[in-house]
Amino acid sequence: MEDSLKLLTNYLQDVLEQPDTAALRLEDLAPDFRELGEKAALLAETVQDLTNQLQQKFETLELENQVLMDNIQAMDEISWSLEQSNQELRSNLALVNALTDYTHNMIFVYSADTCQEVHANQPARWFQKAHAQTAAQLTRMLLEKQPEIQQQLDYHQKSQKMEDGHSMEDGHSTEEPLLPQGPSAGDEGLPKQGRNSLRWDMALGDCDDTDIFFQVESFLIPWLRSDAEDSHNARRQAIVHIVIDETERQRRQKMIYRFAYVDPLTDLMNRRYAMEKMEQWMEEGTAFTLSFIDVDYLKYCNDTFGHEAGDSYLIEVSRALQALGGEVCRVGGDEFFLLRTGCAPEEQERLLEELRQRLLADKSSGHPKCFSYAATLIPARPSAPLTAYISATDTKMYQYKQKYKVPLSDVVYKDDRI
Repeated sequence: MEDSLKLLTNYLQDVLEQPDTAALRLEDLAPDFRELGEKAALLAETVQDLTNQLQQKFETLELENQVLMDNIQAMDEISWSLEQSNQELRSNLALVNALTDYTHNMIFVYSADTCQEVHANQPARWFQKAHAQTAAQLTRMLLEKQPEIQQQLDYHQKSQKMEDGHSMEDGHSTEEPLLPQGPSAGDEGLPKQGRNSLRWDMALGDCDDTDIFFQVESFLIPWLRSDAEDSHNARRQAIVHIVIDETERQRRQKMIYRFAYVDPLTDLMNRRYAMEKMEQWMEEGTAFTLSFIDVDYLKYCNDTFGHEAGDSYLIEVSRALQALGGEVCRVGGDEFFLLRTGCAPEEQERLLEELRQRLLADKSSGHPKCFSYAATLIPARPSAPLTAYISATDTKMYQYKQKYKVPLSDVVYKDDRI
């Protein structure tokens, strides 16, 4: 009897402390205790079921609470559904306004019908005080954009309701998301439209003539006016603009782009850019002329007049080549590519020869200036890889150099007084 009581006691204790491993063998109990053991096992199963149900309820409540905390619009929509508790709704909205002050992004809320500012978070208010002139430009652009934003979002919401209606008729339910959805792919320069929001870019000039770049996420929400006399006038449609300062990221991107694609001496594009540009044209089926230019007498200029003079010489040649049009790229120390569409190689070589003769005739710098060149047409449907065309043009250019380059002794400028 004592053994059976001990077994039952230990079993019930395990049910409470370690329900997953609790076990009771009825055959280990005395016959008089087996019925009690069966009821204890049934009770344990019931307790486990209740525990599982409570755990599921707890996880569901945690998920719902996370959604509410992460989603301002969701909180606002849920609050509006509780019309009978306006005071609670005002308290919730006040909490949301307070939370927005802790984000680094600026948030502006304007009435959709009157364009009056109904809310600005702390970063937005600070920006308005610290950069009044730029803030005025920002406000003007936001308000100018509002009619377009409202029109597109209203149209999108109507389209979504029609889609939802068709889905319900087909027996499929489509829920409207509460969060502003991410942007879909759009044309460059146009607002990127998501499901409930528009994402667009703006650039402003600051008082010190520096460019400031912003990315704006705009969406419609119902807004509660705390100064309204009745609930009907309290609820109005508003447009929320979340303004993200993209200036530093844009500057970093431009810096990375310059490191990757721009020659620091001449400010021309470099070999990497030239190769990618030509590969792009070949993939698009665009015919173009590749000109290979090699600067003559650069070593003499560097050795005799110094590397600063040599750098000035390269910059002068690069500017002269740019005047011919097309894409000019510095692809080596003294080598350039000139890429042009809609220009035959013969015409390109004629222009290059005219420029070459002008440089030869110019003696203002005290050192000779000239270059050798060759041009090749890369057709819309090339029969060879790009490297083959570059190699052939390079060979053609050196053949030209051997034939036409004026010997250094014939072009070195001497002072007649010596």
